[in-house]
Amino acid sequence: MILVQNPLQLLSGSRFTRLFILSFLISYNSYANLTKSKCFSLDKGLSSNILTKENKTENQDSLYEITFRGKKFLVPPHKKSFKIAVLLPFHSDAVNSPIDKKRANVMLEYYQGIKTAIKQIDSLDSKFIISFHDTDNDTNQLKKILSSEMKSVDIIIGPTNRNQVQIASSYCKSHKIPLLLPITNWIDSDFNPYVFNLNPSEVKKAEVFLTYYKNHHKDKKLVIIRDNGYYDRTFGNALINTCKQQQTSVKIVPYSTKIDWSSIIDGNSIVIHTTQDKIKLNYTVTSLQVHHKNVILVGSDKLLEFNDIDYNQWEKLNILFLSEHKSQVPNMRSNQMKVAYRLDYRDDPSWFSYMGYDHVLFACEVLDAFGTYFPLFIEGKEITYANMDFSMNRTESNFQNKYLGIFRLVDGQLMVENIK
Repeated sequence: MILVQNPLQLLSGSRFTRLFILSFLISYNSYANLTKSKCFSLDKGLSSNILTKENKTENQDSLYEITFRGKKFLVPPHKKSFKIAVLLPFHSDAVNSPIDKKRANVMLEYYQGIKTAIKQIDSLDSKFIISFHDTDNDTNQLKKILSSEMKSVDIIIGPTNRNQVQIASSYCKSHKIPLLLPITNWIDSDFNPYVFNLNPSEVKKAEVFLTYYKNHHKDKKLVIIRDNGYYDRTFGNALINTCKQQQTSVKIVPYSTKIDWSSIIDGNSIVIHTTQDKIKLNYTVTSLQVHHKNVILVGSDKLLEFNDIDYNQWEKLNILFLSEHKSQVPNMRSNQMKVAYRLDYRDDPSWFSYMGYDHVLFACEVLDAFGTYFPLFIEGKEITYANMDFSMNRTESNFQNKYLGIFRLVDGQLMVENIK
């Protein structure tokens, strides 16, 4: 059970019998100072060696069965009260630069997503204390926070700045505390089993797409149009490197308004366009129409923001969109989140609000089910949430979320494609 204080809405007094929480008061787009209330005393016992093989056999005689997301697990006994620390650049200072204010607004949306998750967390058996700490995007501030009371927490969510992530990563490895990174993908040369990248990297998204390609379209030629834009330099580059690693044949075509498609489209093809530019997309869609019976066009979900494109032309090319945001096709969990968010804020949630909602629910639910042994039970398992799924895969560096959503446009509506 959990409780977050809201200055705009009175709290239910009965909930105080189950949990006290560090309150983080919000007023408009700025954050008030943190005020700490009474906390439970937490024992870090079981988290000291959460990833060692010994844990798998420890307390075999006292294992008990639980059901998590419809599946049964045998788990060791674990405590039922936990501390979660959220370390983000809230920028609670009175004076901030324009970029700080923009970052603060994003973090406000993330916080509002966390707050919306309260009712879901409240239904769990465990007790949770969630504390919010303003890193102010400053490494010195982060060091002060980490040196204060972080040794007793069970999970840290954040920070976002790459330099801060490096500091937090080292700290969590030393103190054996799982670090959930909400935005920044951190890949260190040294193995750190306490770092969990919740935001899927470009490489992991490329791997998911190639899985989809091999499962459903391996008879089609793979063509990548590169425009040297942001999406090309990130996902496009990762996809090409992954194709090389997996020895997947692919044809690379520099973007041009004079592409000779007759020499490229030989039989059925999947054409991945790495542009996020409306004009470039228009040229490609128009020039591919003559080959529409043989082409599946793939693009970024950013292209969905272009509301004056002829969607009928897109559908002729069987267009697919790659996305991290599964709630673009409403599902039961995203609908539930949206309803709760609207009740609190009379607005629709942003992607960052969905992040906060999904991330804190994920942290609380795996702790509730498995305690600090949770990495042993969730590795490689896909766990669905409102706007993203989590499939944490252990790599040479840390844990990475291997996730990508693929949507097909049909009659002006998005449909979810089956990847497996």
